[in-house]
Amino acid sequence: MRDLHRYAMICACLLLPSCEVMALCVGPKFVGVPSIVTFVSTSGGYNVYDPGRFLQTVNFQVQAEATGVTCEYFVALSTGQSGDFNRRKLSQGANVLNYNAYTDAGNTIFKAPPTATQGEVISGSFPVAIALTQTNNHSFFWTIVPQQIVPAQQAYYADANLTLSLYTGTLLTSPQLVASAAITFRALVESNVDLSLVRSGAPFNINDTTQLIDFGELSSGEQRGFDLVVRSNNGYAVSMQSFNRQVMVHAEAPRVRDTVPYQVVLSGGGVDLSTGAPVQVISGTGTTPATGISFPIEFTVGNLSGTEAAGTYTDIVSVTVTAN
Repeated sequence: MRDLHRYAMICACLLLPSCEVMALCVGPKFVGVPSIVTFVSTSGGYNVYDPGRFLQTVNFQVQAEATGVTCEYFVALSTGQSGDFNRRKLSQGANVLNYNAYTDAGNTIFKAPPTATQGEVISGSFPVAIALTQTNNHSFFWTIVPQQIVPAQQAYYADANLTLSLYTGTLLTSPQLVASAAITFRALVESNVDLSLVRSGAPFNINDTTQLIDFGELSSGEQRGFDLVVRSNNGYAVSMQSFNRQVMVHAEAPRVRDTVPYQVVLSGGGVDLSTGAPVQVISGTGTTPATGISFPIEFTVGNLSGTEAAGTYTDIVSVTVTAN
């Protein structure tokens, strides 16, 4: 009789609130959590001058064994190396890229207890089932804030201090931590070195790479110019090369041998292109703003003898920017 009585008491205990936590979920665990997640954009890595917001998706699963009652759980994400849910960061040495993770495709930041509210964690449940194993699919999202001007590096900018945590219960019912998984977010910052040739005072324009200097009717000392604008998150060098060794030649050359000399001044300093070879005229290190750095360039017609044949005189000057 005592044995029957003891058995009845055990069955009753399974229905009591004090025993509920043990009965809710059996063997909950993470499945398929990636250890490393790499940022990808349309150009490959992180382009510091691209204004696009490229939302990354991270997929994973939660599994548990069959239970006699509904199993409730939620998933949380730590702050990472920043210690701040609102401003997570990837770093490479002293350089930092701000990013964040979200529970949805909008702007709900993915957090963890005790800071998180209900919408700031990923919640799920397993119904009563006979199957041995139940699996739920989940996703969360992350992205890097666009147009952060940081140096290009050979190594990844990374946050290796992130932990994805699985809790049984809900935020409001004394949740228990039952599983965790380490995740590293990382991004390779692309090297971007761009050149724009614009009218004097105009802003950088990636599509503006040619300028026509029209002197009209040539006269000694006549001047025209434009701005050469460089933007870069890497060291850069700018070179110039004259096809006709810094003279304008007649349209009917070589039959007409007359030429018209001209001078080149870049940012107040003279440039000699008379060899016909490329000449480095600018170099820089570090990063520039998204608007770039402007260098005024001026062309001046040299002394005319007055005996030059009538006609059109031209030269082509190429301007090239490369990463150092």
